Amino acid sequence: MVVNNRGKLKNIFKSSVWVIKLLFRFSPRLFVAIFITQIVTSIAPFLRTKVFSQLIDSLTSPSKNNWVSPFVIFLLVGLVTSLFFFLQGQLNRILDIKLQAYLRKIFINKVAHLDYQHLESKTTSELISKVDEEFGWRIRQTVGDMSNLFFNLMSLVAITVIILPKYPYIWLLIMVAQIPQYLVERHWVKKDWQVHESNSDKNKEMWDLNYELRQKNYIAELRINNAVDYLVGKFNGLFDFFANQRVSVKVAKTPSEVALTVLSTIIGGISLGLIINDVVLGLMTIGAFTFYFDTIRRVGEVFANFVYTTVSITENSYHIDNFKQILDLENVIINGKRKLNLKTAPEIEFKDVSFKYPGAERYVFKNINLKINSSEEIALVGENGAGKSTLIKLLCCFYYPTSGTILIGGVDSRKLNLQNWYQHLAYLTQEFNTFSNLSLQENVTISNPNKAINKEEVLLALKNADAKFWQKYKKGLDTPMSQRYGGEEPSWGQWQKISIARIFYRDSKVMILDEPTASIDAVSEHKIFNELYRKVKNKTLIIVSHRFSTVRNAQRIIVLSKGQIAEQGSHEELLAIKDGIYAKSFKLQAKGYN
Repeated sequence: MVVNNRGKLKNIFKSSVWVIKLLFRFSPRLFVAIFITQIVTSIAPFLRTKVFSQLIDSLTSPSKNNWVSPFVIFLLVGLVTSLFFFLQGQLNRILDIKLQAYLRKIFINKVAHLDYQHLESKTTSELISKVDEEFGWRIRQTVGDMSNLFFNLMSLVAITVIILPKYPYIWLLIMVAQIPQYLVERHWVKKDWQVHESNSDKNKEMWDLNYELRQKNYIAELRINNAVDYLVGKFNGLFDFFANQRVSVKVAKTPSEVALTVLSTIIGGISLGLIINDVVLGLMTIGAFTFYFDTIRRVGEVFANFVYTTVSITENSYHIDNFKQILDLENVIINGKRKLNLKTAPEIEFKDVSFKYPGAERYVFKNINLKINSSEEIALVGENGAGKSTLIKLLCCFYYPTSGTILIGGVDSRKLNLQNWYQHLAYLTQEFNTFSNLSLQENVTISNPNKAINKEEVLLALKNADAKFWQKYKKGLDTPMSQRYGGEEPSWGQWQKISIARIFYRDSKVMILDEPTASIDAVSEHKIFNELYRKVKNKTLIIVSHRFSTVRNAQRIIVLSKGQIAEQGSHEELLAIKDGIYAKSFKLQAKGYN
């Protein structure tokens, strides 16, 4: 148990040091300015009380004419103290605003540049979700807590210098009395944290429900199905669960808090009695009594703040550790140095490739061999889970093969410079993106944002994608793609046409389309693929689809089944295979149409 506590204390210390380094790296001048003002504001109240005690003594002395000097000094010290407290508040507000922006930027930048496989990982995605909810205010609160901690430490030093020489027993009594308070508070913070951590799945579910109950695409279906109250009930139940858990911790903590309050009152009474006795015996002036009384009174406040601050830092250190874990995540996919100098589409070859997802036991592929010739039109078909999308992920270098080699233009995918490879690649995912916060033109040109915008090319891309609906937009290409931004609200099929326009606009040597026309009507699909096959001369086209009308015109169709290439050939060749997988599937789909 001792080792565990030491480990936790070490972790808290590391988190605190990390925050200090972060703060200094973020704004060294602001850090130094706050440090200096903190020293002044922690000592100034005691100096002011000391000068005030001298003013009282000057007023109660037989000669009452010497009060002017202490009065002026008291006013000056008060003015300087007020100015430094104001300056400290301003600096802290500035720090909080700038730090909030800085933390959000480094968090988004880190997550956006993580490997695709990190984002697919359950552990990492849960960590990101957990951190996204709290990291900003937790770190900013820790910065404030550490500032307060330094303030309280400096105040305790000042208190020690004042009290210890004259009243060592009072000092010792007060300090020892604070130990139970620290231990009790630390114990209950740990309990509170355990409630949070042990129910992290419920917390995630609660915030998912919170999202679903605010989105129109969820609400439309839920309202028709009379299911809104069902999900609201689940949300309320989870919210009540967490509230009751926290309340139960607070209730259980009450007896110890009452005991600590009684102890604090007794200690304060004993200390006050001792200095009153010195006044009665004539060993202390009224002014000095005021000074020592105020200082002793401050001990309880300062130490209580010290305890609460350290406990808060302890609690926040767990959350900060999660944020550090995100920043410390290392990408598995290492950017290589080999660049492709391509004038034509590269040859792609899978050589004895086996693959299983990180942490999984089951292989998706085992010893697959596949060669895609330069400028070849390929279609991947197969049942759900056959590995079509996984094959694409390997080709895009989102993952490395577990064993075997993928050669792109003769270069091992592990050695490729990814930025260079991606310049030659266009990829439309099955879960295509909808940028409702961007204009129609930006939704198309985001496929190649570094290219100088040519409106004629944007219009041609939309035309090739059969996206004529934009012509009804009053703002044309500048129309925002959401009514929330004062624009239009495309249908899902229209969104898919916009995403296909991105592929046409990018005009890369290798084009990958994963279920590209799943939400598009048959007439538009026919037009789009006629244009696509016309445009892909001297390009490699890879299509993943369940619709035979989409894949039948490909030069070669590859049928995946149970992690293997079961069949391959042209549409006519595959239909000629008796009892073949492709032939059976085609006949079933054709029968459905008939």
